[in-house]
Amino acid sequence: MSDTIIEKYGKKIMLLTEAIENGKLPDAKAADLWVINHTDEILVSSFLHKMIRSNDLSIYLKPIYLQKEFKSSYKTKELRLKYLTDGYVTALDFADKVPFIEEISTFVAKYKAKRKSNDYQTNEFLFLKTFDYFYTRKKTINPTLNRNSLAGYSYRRIEAYFYHNRDAFFTSRMLLQEAYQKGWLSRQYKDTSHLCHNCSSGFLNYRESCPKCGQHNLQATAIIHHFRCAYVGTEKDFIVNDKLICPKCSAALKNLGVDYDKPGKTYRCKNTTCSHTFQEAPVEVCCVDCETEQAPDQLIVKKIYKYNITSLGIEKGLF
Repeated sequence: MSDTIIEKYGKKIMLLTEAIENGKLPDAKAADLWVINHTDEILVSSFLHKMIRSNDLSIYLKPIYLQKEFKSSYKTKELRLKYLTDGYVTALDFADKVPFIEEISTFVAKYKAKRKSNDYQTNEFLFLKTFDYFYTRKKTINPTLNRNSLAGYSYRRIEAYFYHNRDAFFTSRMLLQEAYQKGWLSRQYKDTSHLCHNCSSGFLNYRESCPKCGQHNLQATAIIHHFRCAYVGTEKDFIVNDKLICPKCSAALKNLGVDYDKPGKTYRCKNTTCSHTFQEAPVEVCCVDCETEQAPDQLIVKKIYKYNITSLGIEKGLF
């Protein structure tokens, strides 16, 4: 059984069901665009990755849409799927997308023969794949938040070229950095990530520690400064029958910022062999992935950028 092809607005639409079930890429010549007609987000994601990893220009540039009617089926992976497609289409109504579909067809016809390589894994070919997509889609190469990425951000389309998470992270950034250094891409700052110095993971646990014994089981108590009599003590010194009463002058403290403020905290180590009391608690960082303990100043600081194709990049991609 083959996938259904219908005609609308003078274009052939292939409704992808069997191709997604079987994990096989259809003949690109059979239709002008593909519409995903399947609700299994895992199978759909697998198909989209296979499509993007193809070295055939007519495959990896094929206009492909998710059906808006199935959006609720993709709720746990919706952002990932959306960024691997050309978006959603409702009731197969794509009249406004016909010019775009025709532009893609013209681009493929003109450049397919030029996208041949002896090694499809070279950075130059991967840049051309990246150029082809973002140039024809008129899009910025914009990283999006992703819990599964080492740095918390993904260049989702580019990272889909690779099979393993670490390869996707390091190689995609190497590719973008190289293209930027050659002047093929410009970049603008978006965010900063702090990563484990041992494994480059951004999944980090920050916690205060005892400066004497290094343990993390601390009890924090607010310090209160009473404006009227200038008495300073811990919050527990002020609590009387669930009210704040100054132990020095017996006045009631009612309004924070008017009667009193809280200028800091005091800590007590709950390690029974320590019980150290202190005011400044050093922060330590534990990498959740490799369990490396480190100080904040030992973390790797990585800038996150969004990229645009430059005139030199267009010249590289088109000529």
